[in-house]
Amino acid sequence: MKDSVLYRLIAAGAVVSAATLSISLFVYFEPDTAKGAVEKGGQLVNELALLLPWVEEESAADPDLEDWVSSMEENAGTDSNQAESNVSQADSDTVRELGDISELNMEYSPIPTDAIYSSMLDTSMGPMLYYCQGDRRWADYLYGGADPMKKYGCGPTAVAMLVNSFSPYAGYGVTPVDMAEWAALNGGYAPQGGSYHSLIPNALSAYGLQVEGIQDRSPENVTRLLSEGWVFVALMGKGSLTENGHFVIFTGLTDTGNITIADPNRYENCLKEWDLNQLLSELKENYDSGGPLWGVKMGGAPSP
Repeated sequence: MKDSVLYRLIAAGAVVSAATLSISLFVYFEPDTAKGAVEKGGQLVNELALLLPWVEEESAADPDLEDWVSSMEENAGTDSNQAESNVSQADSDTVRELGDISELNMEYSPIPTDAIYSSMLDTSMGPMLYYCQGDRRWADYLYGGADPMKKYGCGPTAVAMLVNSFSPYAGYGVTPVDMAEWAALNGGYAPQGGSYHSLIPNALSAYGLQVEGIQDRSPENVTRLLSEGWVFVALMGKGSLTENGHFVIFTGLTDTGNITIADPNRYENCLKEWDLNQLLSELKENYDSGGPLWGVKMGGAPSP
């Protein structure tokens, strides 16, 4: 009987190990499905927990077996928690460096060709899966059939982050390639120029998000809206920045009064905090399609 119990426990342990390995592989190679992998892994651990009561009598009669069971239960919980932490970016206690505005442009691209990005960023709207336009899975994809994403794809990449994480219609798995294809089919692709500014309101609205061009671009108003759960798509490009313009997302407020951003071109910029006054002074001088600053939320409308 004891051998039978051990055999079943070993088999159950193998299930947990396989689940943990599967989750880790999903996190590394398929971050757009990572959330689903974590949920499935949690379900497997829960199902394993339901199998354990039938060995209680045997384990109670054998102290060594009881210790082994307890250890397996504890490790199963630890593995599940570790898998989820691999998906999330645990930076709540990190002291952030202040960002340098000269690093916020689309031409500078220190991205290794084999890079895959899998991180969750905290935002005013909730956790958001980060995408980088230079990710090896789509860096060389030709936006509009002509322009490589790694240089021209900041618009679809910024939109993909928001749609993938917050759209009521998209679910998980919407990538920058999906949004580039949407842009090409719906008038958002600008040959040799990246994206028309209309991509932002048109694509986000099409996927069920509330988006409004912000007319009051004062630091006070932007800070207020961030505190109320809004994020912003900002078109940068004035002064020291690129002439072509570059889309980034203002994601939230910091304890020091600065803000965090999601930069489709440089992940390192997502780990810093930024002077809001400086960012607003560097918005591109463009006022079509509601730009250069759009407020985004899952419901409601900000005061323009």
